[in-house]
Amino acid sequence: MTNRAPIKVLALSPIPEEGAGCRFRISQYLPYLASQGIDVTVRSFYTRDFFRLVYRRGHFLRKSLVFLGLLARRLTVLRELDQYDLVWLYREAVPIGPLVIERAIARRGLPIVYDFDDAIFLPNVSEANKAISFLKDTGRPARIIAFARHVVVGNEFLGAYARKYNPTVTVVPTAVDTTRFAPRAGRERLPETGPVVGWIGSPTTYHYLEDMAGVLKEVAGRHRFTLKVSGAGKPVHFDGVSVEEVTWALEREVELFNTCDIGVYPLEDDDWARGKCGFKAIQFMACGVPVVAAAVGVNREIIRDGENGFLASTPREWAEKIERLLTDASLREKFRAAGRRTIEERYSLRVTAPRLAKILQEAVAVHT
Repeated sequence: MTNRAPIKVLALSPIPEEGAGCRFRISQYLPYLASQGIDVTVRSFYTRDFFRLVYRRGHFLRKSLVFLGLLARRLTVLRELDQYDLVWLYREAVPIGPLVIERAIARRGLPIVYDFDDAIFLPNVSEANKAISFLKDTGRPARIIAFARHVVVGNEFLGAYARKYNPTVTVVPTAVDTTRFAPRAGRERLPETGPVVGWIGSPTTYHYLEDMAGVLKEVAGRHRFTLKVSGAGKPVHFDGVSVEEVTWALEREVELFNTCDIGVYPLEDDDWARGKCGFKAIQFMACGVPVVAAAVGVNREIIRDGENGFLASTPREWAEKIERLLTDASLREKFRAAGRRTIEERYSLRVTAPRLAKILQEAVAVHT
């Protein structure tokens, strides 16, 4: 514990802890940061209820009215800025509209550490909210980057973009607490219905799994397995595939990964996917679950094909590599151990927390 006066940090996030970004880019660091004399107050724009509502189709009037109320609440943080030494901004203070909050913070001379882990500078709107896509300004991140004291990004693709507008950029991969995300105890015990192939995601990423329907049907025609799906946001049915739908719950997050025998992490080969931080692969591997992931972006850094997991690019590769894991227990065991080792060495909180603490401390030190 430091003897210096604590650094007071206001962390602003558009989403609450139910969203992985807030949970893993901010909230999980709070105990360590507190031990280093960094006192963080987290303020999310969305409430938990609105976060559930916003990705549902329709409800535009209700969404609009609630959003205006949340905007009024968000503006109240401007009255509190004098209480803080630093603003830690995840993605944006308000999801749409002009940069009122960010510019007000900058005018006060309060340093901003800006963090993002997706290619938010590219057009991308969920299916449920395409009607308001015209309100999304993809130029906002560049403007925030330009007046930030330090920019923290989840991978080098995002870092290359950020360095166009600010030279002070650090890549801090999205990490997990490996004391929580740990392999299940005991030897592998496969259910009578065969191994469980798991996909865990969100309504905005479910279409990647839908694109694999043909591959999964082909594999199911030769090998028994159950496809466990969580987070799709709608009923799931794949012809010829036994599907188990599990409702995602924050308190059962680790258990959900641990009840899978194989994890799949499909993506498209485009710039939006290159902005992804490979986090579902990281979570599976931390839990000792062998993974097959799209050979895109940072996945190529996390996974060494054939050593600690599999990478796949074509339908044939996806089918072949899922089948190899379904039929080879020794290969699953090899990937289980090697994948866990990779996360402990490179993507664990133990590795990333000291780096983040130093960034926050130096941003304040430069300001004072």
